Amino acid sequence: MSNVRSGLLFSFFGKYGLKLINLVSTVLVARLLTPAEIGTFAIASSVVMILTEVKLLGANAYLVREHVLDDNKIRKAYGMTILMCWGIAFTLILGSSALANFFNHADLQMAFVILALGFFLAPYVSVPDSLLVREYRFKEITIVRISSTCMQVIGSLLLIYAGAGFYALAWGYFINMVVQATLYLYFTRDVRIYRPNFRGISEIAKLGIFTSVSNIVRRIHYTASDIVIGKMGSPTEVGIFSRGMGFIDFISQSVLDGIGSVSQPYMSDMQRRGNDVSIVFTKITALLCSLVWPILAIAGFAALPAIRLLFGDQWDSSAPIATVLAIWMILKVCCFFSTPLLIAVGQEVLMFKRDVALFLLLVMSLIYSYPYGLTFMSYAFLLNAGVEVVLTLWMLKSSVQLNVKNYLSALVKPLIVTINCFAVAYLIDHLWPFSDSEPLKVFGILAFSMPVIWLLSTKVLKLQIYDEFIALLIPLFHKVTGRF
Repeated sequence: MSNVRSGLLFSFFGKYGLKLINLVSTVLVARLLTPAEIGTFAIASSVVMILTEVKLLGANAYLVREHVLDDNKIRKAYGMTILMCWGIAFTLILGSSALANFFNHADLQMAFVILALGFFLAPYVSVPDSLLVREYRFKEITIVRISSTCMQVIGSLLLIYAGAGFYALAWGYFINMVVQATLYLYFTRDVRIYRPNFRGISEIAKLGIFTSVSNIVRRIHYTASDIVIGKMGSPTEVGIFSRGMGFIDFISQSVLDGIGSVSQPYMSDMQRRGNDVSIVFTKITALLCSLVWPILAIAGFAALPAIRLLFGDQWDSSAPIATVLAIWMILKVCCFFSTPLLIAVGQEVLMFKRDVALFLLLVMSLIYSYPYGLTFMSYAFLLNAGVEVVLTLWMLKSSVQLNVKNYLSALVKPLIVTINCFAVAYLIDHLWPFSDSEPLKVFGILAFSMPVIWLLSTKVLKLQIYDEFIALLIPLFHKVTGRF
């Protein structure tokens, strides 16, 4: 358990640092580039994000799940990632013109070519990263990701000032990959295995087909709107919707990314130890919801002043979208641990069927809803999340004998905490209307009051999240005070 807590601690601080850097970058870029420029790059990055999942084809999950690793298994992982990543890079370069024509934006061709360059370095990022994750070396992972992101931001801003336009964001991504590859190879220098082995990689591919496709369609949930609007609408509309989506994604992933890094090895370990994974799933989901639900509820309720504070009032039309998407994310959190659970128990096919079905439903819903406006499109995500919760609970009940009644009962107290926080925020809005107040003032009031309400609620309700919070905070406090 100490390894898990240590991993969570470094993962959280790393992710929060990363989110802070990305937040500063997003704010600066939003003020330096126009919505049309940001929307154009969002189209290119959406396509590349989909291909990012294909490039690994299960190599990362394979390295983390294997009981014993030897040189040949690592070489096979390199073989699989090189085969996929370099193939994608050449395909993206050769198909850049066709993709640009598909979206009716000639400027996208060069953006696709620049983004493709990062795929040549991807094997020397993904394989070392998996080796570090396997050993819970999240301290080194945090150093790599923060360093590479800082260089990406600096490079992008310098290129924007030099007049590169949205191409600066593509070059920034390539700079990020160069720094990551360099540092990852340094931190795994004790494993001097770089020569790929292309034989026997079917073992990895078998695992990777279902996990990779599932990861792709889950990622498309965040970018499908960009693709649909990019095809049916304008880059400006893409920018407006993606800003609302980006705000909610930033809030949720600030927490979920840190937990997600540890969830797969933890769930697999529970399965190997013979624990009842359905009980583990119920327990950790309640733990997560008690932390994330209040944050999302307040973020959605105060979306307008938050977006004004971060991006300026030119993005006001993104606020209603963010409010609906906050509820969407609240529902999705209920299923957050279902993916590592299904992988741990060998139910990748079941997970694959669910994710593909949800993807098809989302795409059809987005296409149908576009003529009714961007805010109406956000309700397509809400519908999708509701179906996901029902499907997931049904699957877990049949595959791991999840007690749905106990699961829902475990979420009652987290819901009460969320309602308490929301009620206080509603009262504050009644006294000082968010729409008329200075955004910084609203942020200050909420930042001061919400943690107090959350802590009091979790303590009174005797939630485990309170004990875990104190267990993580006390060692950190001792380390900090011990330096003085």
